[in-house]
Amino acid sequence: MTIGNALMFIRQGLEDNELRKQLNHASSSSELDAILIDKGLIFSDHDFEEAFYNQLFKCQEEVVADQIKEFKIWWDLLNLSLKPVTS
Repeated sequence: MTIGNALMFIRQGLEDNELRKQLNHASSSSELDAILIDKGLIFSDHDFEEAFYNQLFKCQEEVVADQIKEFKIWWDLLNLSLKPVTS
């Protein structure tokens, strides 16, 4: 797991509609992980957070920063929706 993989995921995810579509169709966290593993994009939640802030820090245009923030919101919601419900 590396921050480099998370950076690559953010860059690729911003441009690759098919990747996002595959991830959106995942029915569990393990299926989501399997898609990422298949793409060679293995990273931890901490790696993603570091990569997100790294990308955001480098932004020189507000439009690009907004795209990265929207991507993070999508990723967070996707992960949240796939977590098992505990009572």
